[in-house]
Amino acid sequence: MENIHLKVSTREAYKDLMEFLEKFDKNELEIIPDSDFEKQKANLQKGWKAIEEGNSDLMDLEEYDSYLEKVISEYED
Repeated sequence: MENIHLKVSTREAYKDLMEFLEKFDKNELEIIPDSDFEKQKANLQKGWKAIEEGNSDLMDLEEYDSYLEKVISEYED
């Protein structure tokens, strides 16, 4: 997945661009409003900082699968 952030200087150019982008399938392209972009950026930066400082638990897929199996088994009965 690739992300871009655009700054459009005229209302007309913005309107034309949005008309063009809305022609794409929702599975191919998602238009993220600017406020959502900034919120996601802040969340990603917070998560990255936690990883860099060692304050985050990371698991590979096998470890996560094992963890989920353990949690599920606790609630099966």
